Amino acid sequence: PLLDSVRGGGARTRQIATRKRGLIPLARRAMEVQDVVQAFKTWDVRGRGVITRKALTDLIRTLSPDILQDELDRLFEAAADDGLRLEDVKYEEFIQWLWEGEFGQSAPADGVDPAEEEKRRRGLWEGAMTSASSKALEEYPPEKVQTYFQEVGTKLQSKDYADHVKSAFFDSVDADHDGKISFDEATSLIAKCLQCAADLSHTGARPTMEEIRAAFDAHDTLAAGRGMLGVEEFLNLMRYLQVKVAEAALPMSRVVQN
Repeated sequence: PLLDSVRGGGARTRQIATRKRGLIPLARRAMEVQDVVQAFKTWDVRGRGVITRKALTDLIRTLSPDILQDELDRLFEAAADDGLRLEDVKYEEFIQWLWEGEFGQSAPADGVDPAEEEKRRRGLWEGAMTSASSKALEEYPPEKVQTYFQEVGTKLQSKDYADHVKSAFFDSVDADHDGKISFDEATSLIAKCLQCAADLSHTGARPTMEEIRAAFDAHDTLAAGRGMLGVEEFLNLMRYLQVKVAEAALPMSRVVQN
């Protein structure tokens, strides 16, 4: 079972890098990790990599029917101690934490993964634009796709765009004027941008809180403190949202229409 050693003790139980000890068994096979990831994905119906805490609890109970509520509470407390977000759970991060150090990979002493932090610093926009461009090539001529996304990229990297975001958006979203953007402050803007992309795509889909949280978290570095976005992180978030809108607007663009 997934949590067959949460009761602690036993020669095959290891200690994880947290104030709580004896929660996770040492003996795991690499293939088991993938099995559990697949189990989590069946609950992630929108494919966002995020599930709710309730869904996580239900899934753990499904995988380990004999687990007690006290054991679940201790497990979640240990995860929170190590900095995992447990309201909208990134399940692959949770599974990695569950198995961390087992296959010769241990968490950094300060709890910060430099590679993950660099991904957050760069943001999602460049990868999103590459993905959007690849999908567009299935429908439109390569030269038109290249022209369109080159224009988008040039705009998003321009000083004018950065200055506009900082003056027109950052200050208005920063409701408490502390120079940082919290998730609560950013929620409405992220939702509006994702809704705009959905409307342009004629999907009719309303953005979920999981999607909004995922967009925020992907740009949440330690620069302004975890859970807060500084100006540069917010700028990359806006670039990502602009790419999503630009992707949806491609069929109506002058580049494609001409």
